[in-house]
Amino acid sequence: MKKLFVFAGETSGDLHGEKVISHLKKLSPTLHVEGVAGPKMRNLGIKGPYKMEEFQVMGFSDVIFNFRDLYKKFYAVLDHILKTNPDGCLLIDYPGFNLRLAKKLRENGYKGKLIHFICPSVWAWGKSRIDLMAQNLDLLLTIYPFEAAYFAKTPLKVQYIGNPLVETIDAFSPKPHFREQAQLPEGKPLIALFPGSRKGEIERNLLTQLKALSIVKEKLPNHKIALSVVSPKLQKVISDQIQKSDLKLNSDLFLVPSCFNYELMQEARVALAKSGTITLELALFKKPTVVVYGLTILNRFIAKYLLKLKLPFYCIVNILNQKEVFPELIAKGFDAEACANSILELETNNVKRKEVIDGCTSVREKLGTFTSGQVAAEAIYETLQKS
Repeated sequence: MKKLFVFAGETSGDLHGEKVISHLKKLSPTLHVEGVAGPKMRNLGIKGPYKMEEFQVMGFSDVIFNFRDLYKKFYAVLDHILKTNPDGCLLIDYPGFNLRLAKKLRENGYKGKLIHFICPSVWAWGKSRIDLMAQNLDLLLTIYPFEAAYFAKTPLKVQYIGNPLVETIDAFSPKPHFREQAQLPEGKPLIALFPGSRKGEIERNLLTQLKALSIVKEKLPNHKIALSVVSPKLQKVISDQIQKSDLKLNSDLFLVPSCFNYELMQEARVALAKSGTITLELALFKKPTVVVYGLTILNRFIAKYLLKLKLPFYCIVNILNQKEVFPELIAKGFDAEACANSILELETNNVKRKEVIDGCTSVREKLGTFTSGQVAAEAIYETLQKS
């Protein structure tokens, strides 16, 4: 009986892991899987030394402030793997932790297969990771087609498995009576706002976003703003920021639970979103979007001086197309007036709208059509057979 240890340190990893493990169980019903899992993988019966939720820290500063606790857990996970000696480890995303784990496992004599799912952004920073990964990993599974080229000069096997979001969105079926359930007014054009999922970034960025949308509302009085709320825990901080703005809750602006995100993307005319995976989802729905992000002083310093981050674009939609499809307002370029002007152009300039929608179509074509969970499971199964 083969044994697999899986590690997911954040919600997206748990979601990807659930799909892969479900397909793996069909390929190999006797496969024993344990590890650090979130609620979705735990529903498949996966148990381990920790739960995923104990590793959920985001951003450079969060990692620094939680370093001691992460250090302790890192070595506990390392020791667990070395003692149980599984045939392979599936390390999902979370590269700062997982790539160090792979290196330490090899240094301590681990001979099992090491598989990393979702390539870290070596094309943005950390190009030194390429050699590190080639030295320690047996298989790298990527979700963007351009990533394999960065490993062409190494012996590491790299396989593009398709992007899981394509499969998810292709299978999407909207909930009936969405507007009624979300308490949104019928028949009004919507501007969707996706401000992020963390308290700190909402405190830093949301008021500027709301000021921008106040300007837009003056020009487009018939439009309504729908703000996606990722968690009820964020309700208060969001409400506090709305009270500081000129927008009236449940009149100009409506709060929508994130369970309706895809319905909102489908119906919105235009969107304003924090940089992240959400922008790719919006592109797959072909929604013209303005992408924003305000960095903390600490994060800006780390990105510029320590990581020496130099990118022509930050938004993955633009990176995939190698040109600006979605307007980006990052850090110093992120202010209310510039943001408002970009939203208004996407909504009122038909030539610009078509250009952006054509760019979204191009993104969809570049990602291809794969059943990514199944393709990943087949690649992992094949690798485990060689252990």
